[in-house]
Amino acid sequence: MSPRYVRIAIDIAESILNKELLVGTKISGRSTLASKYNVSPETIRKAIALLKDYEVVSSAPKNGITILNEDHALVFLKDILITKAYSDIKTEFRSLIDEQSDLNVKMKHQLKLLTELPKKPKHLNRFYPYELTIPKSSILVSKTIKESRFWHFTGATIVSVLRKDKFFISPGPDFKFKADDKIHFVCKDLEYHRVRAYIEKGNS
Repeated sequence: MSPRYVRIAIDIAESILNKELLVGTKISGRSTLASKYNVSPETIRKAIALLKDYEVVSSAPKNGITILNEDHALVFLKDILITKAYSDIKTEFRSLIDEQSDLNVKMKHQLKLLTELPKKPKHLNRFYPYELTIPKSSILVSKTIKESRFWHFTGATIVSVLRKDKFFISPGPDFKFKADDKIHFVCKDLEYHRVRAYIEKGNS
């Protein structure tokens, strides 16, 4: 929420645009305005100073406050709206970053639980999750999933990729691998070593 003096300045500017306060007329002094808005004279001084910066009003000792320009009142209100929109976007962006951070922590925890589950009995033909890190010398570095033909060569399905602190869930065919990416994938036990060998295969 905007500071009280800003809201008072907005109210005065809106009154000018609504013709409730006319250009050339004088409005009450600080003490009267302070009583009207139930604030201190200092708050009124700051509100009037803000309007003076935009040449909406003039103010001089013993001469009161005079309405100067309706167009400037409109400019002031537009600037306030832009500033508020900018502030709201920043606040929402910070909130989204916090949510993303919380989500990453939860996803890491869930993946840790998933990869630490007891391995299946060998006679059961099921898929299980694994994690491997792409070394800098890997044939996968700088290749997309499509170019690498990952599933074709390994039989494994990539579930997600962790790059530093950022997760890529179900990355598409155009996702490009980088060194030190952590690949989370599911495959049969017998295919795990094939996946590992493929990931660790060096560039020719």
